Amino acid sequence: MKCSASRRAFTLIELLTVCAIIAVLTAIALPVISSVKVHANRAKCISNLRQIGVGLHLYANENDGNYLPTTHTTGTRRIKQSWIYGVAPYLSNVDEIRVCPADPPSRQKLILDRKATSYALNELVFDSEEFTNVNRIPYRAKTLLAVILSEGRTPSSTWDHVHSGEWSSWQKMLNDVQADRHQASQPSKLPAQRTKGSANDLYADGHVENISATDMKRLLDSGKNPAAVPPDS
Repeated sequence: MKCSASRRAFTLIELLTVCAIIAVLTAIALPVISSVKVHANRAKCISNLRQIGVGLHLYANENDGNYLPTTHTTGTRRIKQSWIYGVAPYLSNVDEIRVCPADPPSRQKLILDRKATSYALNELVFDSEEFTNVNRIPYRAKTLLAVILSEGRTPSSTWDHVHSGEWSSWQKMLNDVQADRHQASQPSKLPAQRTKGSANDLYADGHVENISATDMKRLLDSGKNPAAVPPDS
């Protein structure tokens, strides 16, 4: 006796139901995946800055407390004197830490190709006759050393420090710093809306802080420059 199995096609309603379920699951999963990526990039960026901090201080320890010069202060020597390569001998692999993992892929490639870095130094420390020596910094835990360079600055070995003395407004700070580098959504181009993410900052005692763009803007709006070297605590 021959048996035949009956086959039933999906109805349109069933197909639409399956599609709707997939859409819902995707909508739930995407923010989770995006959040995991943001946290991973932020953690790697923190690790990069901590290692850079170690390199900066090891250099200073071998040079009577003096930090290394930036390209702006070394004239035509440029790349050979760029600070990120000045700390390279104290790091295991400078190419692995000089690029922020949250930078767009195209920017990361430019940074690598042009011997640049995602991170920039605070001119109020490194271009200061007084504070370029770590032993003369009165309150290291609150003294900003390095930030994430703004996407508005084209990657270059000569953009190795920010003009932080000019940060009198949120817009002027955004000209130098990607204050919302770590966020799940695409960064806005409008300064007023650049408060949804956060950025990592390196301080003179070696610690790294993740600071929300909202808090940074609030500080600037109150008339305080976050890059200024504070007096002793």
